[in-house]
Amino acid sequence: MPSRSARACVGLVAVLLLVGALAPAPLSAATPRAAPPLAAVEPAGSSVVPSAVDAQAPLKVRLSGQRLAVEVPVWLGEERGYFRQEGIEIDHVTFGSASEMIPALATGQLDVAPMPANPAMWNAVARGVQAKIMVDLGTYRPGESEQALVVRKDVYDSGRGHRLEDLRTLSLAITPPGKATTTACALSVGLRQAGLTLDDVNIQPITFPDMVGALANGSVDAAMMVEPFVTRAVQQGSAVKVMGLGDIYPNFTIATLGFADSLYSNRPAAKGFVRAYLRAVRDYLAAEAGPPGDAARAQVNEVISRGTGIDPATVAAMTPPYFNPNGQPNRDSMMYCYQFFRDQGLITQPISEATMQTLFGTDLLNEVLDEIGRVPTS
Repeated sequence: MPSRSARACVGLVAVLLLVGALAPAPLSAATPRAAPPLAAVEPAGSSVVPSAVDAQAPLKVRLSGQRLAVEVPVWLGEERGYFRQEGIEIDHVTFGSASEMIPALATGQLDVAPMPANPAMWNAVARGVQAKIMVDLGTYRPGESEQALVVRKDVYDSGRGHRLEDLRTLSLAITPPGKATTTACALSVGLRQAGLTLDDVNIQPITFPDMVGALANGSVDAAMMVEPFVTRAVQQGSAVKVMGLGDIYPNFTIATLGFADSLYSNRPAAKGFVRAYLRAVRDYLAAEAGPPGDAARAQVNEVISRGTGIDPATVAAMTPPYFNPNGQPNRDSMMYCYQFFRDQGLITQPISEATMQTLFGTDLLNEVLDEIGRVPTS
């Protein structure tokens, strides 16, 4: 689940500020982060086959991350040598703010970065950013969401916060900038079914790490919180998990990995990255499907623990992220967010149909899937 680091300020799903209000952040905004040591662990029943590219100098691919569990496919792919076999070395870069990532991708300071379907991403596309949406970086299914609505325990025990309708009278923490996030987009679907809108909710923009303390000290009544912070708050006795984001909007894709045009144009390298990533995703899903004491699952949890700095017991207790085994994001959910933010006036200019059609790197992904095969999804 790396060679530069800084402290992780926000969750991966923490939303980027509108690109029009940002100047591209210099790469110096990121500081080195030590990588978790590689153990060269192979999945049970498989072997790593040396590739002809192993003898060549690897291509460094600069990838932004925040030491969250959703980065596990990359960490696992490194650990098991999948990227190395493709002639790729991942150069991990963590920014002080998630708002810096899209500008850095647009200006060539990053090769791969998260591209959630928020206003910052859509505005960047409208302004002509040269990037492609490539693979799923987290999809929330019913009962399998690592992001969830949690309610302060004393509020829950008083009979409030059991339903979305109750949010009308509660303060709710969402990562900055609050309403302009993919979390808010997904939440809006559930609120609409409850006869509410985001305007009916007292939203407090608070980062994921700070939500734990805010619930404990009573600063907020509820939060849309991501793992491992959900598990920490529940274990501390300050919060109750009410429902996952995948229960509010089933199969919602919270983020994707986007490729800078320079990497996407390097077809062998781009396909190599996707191949390695999907191999790791499938290893991960197979391990998570096993029983709690299974060796493969324990190996994956260890990779997550070292990559995130989270203790193994918390990793084992938290709801694990889910990824589409074929790397395919839920495009319908992304397009819903595009229209939602357009209606909110947060996307300053429309994106043409032609641009939207070329935004997704579907052709390259399909080429890889034709090579490695597709996995049935439920």
